[in-house]
Amino acid sequence: MIFGPPKDDGKPGDYLCKDCGYVFTKGPEAWAKLPDNYKCPPCGAPKFRFKKVPKGSEDGKKVEVKKSWF
Repeated sequence: MIFGPPKDDGKPGDYLCKDCGYVFTKGPEAWAKLPDNYKCPPCGAPKFRFKKVPKGSEDGKKVEVKKSWF
């Protein structure tokens, strides 16, 4: 069984922090270059707490953030 998030497909997208809603908008190539110990600038959440969302989700409207620890 394989654990962890699926590998990035390379399609354009943003990365949303599940804890505070911060959005990393520089794209998959820049995201892949970040170190594994990258932390969310506003809240300090680790890189694995980010979720890939379509670029410009909901036409720039606020993306709903589900606050959870798992």
